Amino acid sequence: MDEQPVPFELLKTFKGLIHRQPLFTPNRLNVDSYHLSFLDLQGSKLDDDSAVPDFIEQLPNILKGISHRQQALLTIPESWQDALLNLSDIGMSLTLDINGDDVPQLSNKAFSFAGHARNDNDSRAQTLLIDLEQFRPQVLTDYLPQWRQQHQILCATNVNAAAEYQFCKSQRLDLLQGIFYTLPQAKEKPSASPAQQTLMEVLVKLQEPDIEPDDLAATINQDVNLSYKLLRLINSAFFGLPREVNSTKQAVMMLGFNKIKTWASLLCLAGMDDKPNELRGVAMIRARMCELLAKYYRGQPDAFFATGLFSTLDAILDRPISDITENLPLSEELKIALNQQKGPAGFALHDALNYERGEWQLLQHSPIPKEVLVRTYLDSINWAKELNLQLQD
Repeated sequence: MDEQPVPFELLKTFKGLIHRQPLFTPNRLNVDSYHLSFLDLQGSKLDDDSAVPDFIEQLPNILKGISHRQQALLTIPESWQDALLNLSDIGMSLTLDINGDDVPQLSNKAFSFAGHARNDNDSRAQTLLIDLEQFRPQVLTDYLPQWRQQHQILCATNVNAAAEYQFCKSQRLDLLQGIFYTLPQAKEKPSASPAQQTLMEVLVKLQEPDIEPDDLAATINQDVNLSYKLLRLINSAFFGLPREVNSTKQAVMMLGFNKIKTWASLLCLAGMDDKPNELRGVAMIRARMCELLAKYYRGQPDAFFATGLFSTLDAILDRPISDITENLPLSEELKIALNQQKGPAGFALHDALNYERGEWQLLQHSPIPKEVLVRTYLDSINWAKELNLQLQD
């Protein structure tokens, strides 16, 4: 691949943590935009008089570069907000997260403000952020009519369970943010759909330790759509191979046995159409972040990549990960990593999950410096974005 654009590299000069979370529309779980938070190395909000970074003028371009969305929600200190508001043409819509009740007067229609819901809320911000950890459902139900009159957009945060998602959906909130979509949904009698059954069958075959290259190619070729997508991906600019690959067997020979197994597995996950597309992105980001952390944990990158990739199977199939791994011929190392988050690959997955979920206190126990973790996280987001462009039909 080509080198990453300069604006993105500037983002990695920030001396703190950067966290990205999707903002969903409740009905179809489409990503409306992303919420980016800039925090100190302990995961706390920056002081409002924090020094303005050099990349602030490039921030709109950076945001468009890593998400391809024309809008974003930002949690940044007031000093940064002032610098952003002085920009003449940002080419997108930005919502700025404010802590107090005072909403500045704006002359630039590209900007709006988001306030935080409280019992005595009287903020006139366009967007109201409602933390579900702070309000019981009955209390929220009582406040929502008043809040709707005061704000154009109601956004629930910390939506971290399926029941909370259903509540937000029933109350017709405009946006929601949380990890609910990365968790399996409890079902009385979980039964795999035909698409899921096909997925599992192919995944099982792909993970057979003794499979021969010819058999691997044949397994992939059994699914015409899978083999087509694999060849299209391998021949894309993402890989930048010196010559065109014309067959699955040739792909195995050129890229290597383990890489083809991994990429074919990823494309299987990408084919699941009954889950939010963002879950596929999560799988890619986890896989890439684990792979990048392999050198720090002194492990095999392919095994680390597979660990991150398969860590989303519980959410995809709505079954406990321990039940799923029982039916997959995975290595003992990979099973331990997925089920217990132990061993080198498991520790990397633990880091990736804690960063993804903003579990900053748990991240304190990682042996990997936070400066390394934030860089691998950002690189993984950028990598997944580029890959997603290739996977789109």
